[in-house]
Amino acid sequence: MSVSEARVALITGCGKENGIGAAITRQLAEDGFTVAVADIAAAGVDNDNAVERSGTGWQGLDTLVARIEEAGGQAMSLTGDVSREEGAADLVARTLERYGRLDVLVNNAGAPHGQDRGQIEDIPLEAWEAVMAINVRGVFLMARAAVPHMKKQGYGRIISMSSVAGLVALPERATYCASKAAVIGFTRSLAYDLAPLGITVNCICPGSIRTDRAISSTLRAGWADVDAGLAERAKVIPVGRHGQPEEIAATVAHLASEKAGFITGQAIAIDGGGLPASAF
Repeated sequence: MSVSEARVALITGCGKENGIGAAITRQLAEDGFTVAVADIAAAGVDNDNAVERSGTGWQGLDTLVARIEEAGGQAMSLTGDVSREEGAADLVARTLERYGRLDVLVNNAGAPHGQDRGQIEDIPLEAWEAVMAINVRGVFLMARAAVPHMKKQGYGRIISMSSVAGLVALPERATYCASKAAVIGFTRSLAYDLAPLGITVNCICPGSIRTDRAISSTLRAGWADVDAGLAERAKVIPVGRHGQPEEIAATVAHLASEKAGFITGQAIAIDGGGLPASAF
């Protein structure tokens, strides 16, 4: 058994079949990691205008675990609220109770679309607090719960989901942009603190990725024909298409590996060239 096959990864925000969390889980399991998959509910939380899927047999975390086990991997499912101190601590504790170690933490849980878009005077305080609770406090609480165990091991990988919205301004997205910029700042500072201890800390900044969230966002923008809407929105992406969840997962898998030990404190944009293009 290789070192990576003995290692354990905890990934949050895994309840959606076409989501980044599920793709990361599948990739890490394929790479030999034992995986603990988590979400606030077995099937996650729907965005506004969520797309209805039928015929796939998807029942959330349990389906994800079953499919990994069918492929010969090891997995467990957990439900809990990363934005609550006891919820985050419990997710880490149950992973340790089952597997005895925690080597990789992937903070993928994100706030669903709600009332956080629009002009600042129209955004209720509750929407701001909901976004910050999951996108920022959740990352802090999960890392705080995991780090002591990684320190004991002298090894760890923490990978959080930010966004290109944390690097550039987006119209009517002040709340979301603020939350994702906070993840980048947190990542860089924590990386500095933990680097001497064998623990790397990085974040991913996805651009437009074809997930159910992107589809619901397209519907929210007024497109009845989702494919046409996505194609139109992809025109501003230099590579001419949306990314796939598996493309995010591939980068996460590298950061989770032993080979990435010299990469820390980074905010890595995966956006089809959209970030450089935004400068022109």
